[in-house]
Amino acid sequence: MYRVENDTTIRIDKSFQHHKQFKSNDFVHRDTLFRYGGYGFWRANNFFTYFDNQTKEWEYYPTRGFIIPEEAYDGKFFLLRDKFYVLGGQTVSELNGLAAHKSNQIWTFDFQSKEWANGGKMGLDIGQYKSVQKDSLFYLIGHPSSSPGDLILDLKNNRVEIFDHTLISANTNPRSPAFFIEDTLYYSREDSSISKALAFRDVFVNKISQDRLFLNEITLFWNITYLGIAGVFLFLLAYGSVLWQRRKLPRLVKGGIRHSLTFYPLSNEEQKVLNFLRQNLSASTKELIPIFSKHNRSFSQTHKLKADAIDNINKLLNTLIGKDLIKKKKDPKDKRQFVYYYKRNILH
Repeated sequence: MYRVENDTTIRIDKSFQHHKQFKSNDFVHRDTLFRYGGYGFWRANNFFTYFDNQTKEWEYYPTRGFIIPEEAYDGKFFLLRDKFYVLGGQTVSELNGLAAHKSNQIWTFDFQSKEWANGGKMGLDIGQYKSVQKDSLFYLIGHPSSSPGDLILDLKNNRVEIFDHTLISANTNPRSPAFFIEDTLYYSREDSSISKALAFRDVFVNKISQDRLFLNEITLFWNITYLGIAGVFLFLLAYGSVLWQRRKLPRLVKGGIRHSLTFYPLSNEEQKVLNFLRQNLSASTKELIPIFSKHNRSFSQTHKLKADAIDNINKLLNTLIGKDLIKKKKDPKDKRQFVYYYKRNILH
């Protein structure tokens, strides 16, 4: 840690140079200088250190909770009040300390609770972008050769807006600082000269698309689980409702119909008519006549008994639930005959 006084550079820290936090994320929170992550001795890190003005040493910053990010370095970071966001970066292979892999994870640290939260996975690689903060949004400028467009990140609302590249995108030096003063962006060009551009006039002009920045797999899993549980619950509720409604229907039992603990007897012929129609759902006059035919009955008596039996059944169901059970229509093949239809969901 150094301080510049006039033309003199003065070292103010007394820290041992452990060389374990190269390419760390360095930031100031509440007047305290922090470092997060970094690389050294073939390993990446996932802890904070802070500079203690009293001891003049870099100290370990303790955290709480049961989850921590994967060890990484050189990621993009953003600070919104007491929330620290770290996006992407490089992880080191556990099998080969010289091999690095890109990370697409988003992690959030809350300085109030001192706990980490996994935000999910990004669909974009933002490692090559130059990032500039303005209020609660983050403006990322990418070179046309290595990025799909310039980006505006809204971390709080999980939103990314993608804009067409401009000449500023191609000329911005990604290794030099950039900053906003109101709506004017000040940036360093590739030739190290300082330029300025007006947001939404010179850069971030033509929006191509808008999408979610990250997908939280844990949240998605629980949302699907809750939907599945809700679906099963609704199915069981609907099924139970159907069963309850059916239990309230009149029930065909041996010798008659039972409804609300009361038994209503049916004649032998009426029971046979109901059993035949329940099995076949429809019957012609010719199919029902044998039920009523006897040697000592005339043709007209047989037809009348058949008609009376069907009327008696319908009158009973009308009395119990206000509906006919058997419906008759003219037989389309023989207009002198009727076809009788059994209505479902009336008799259990």
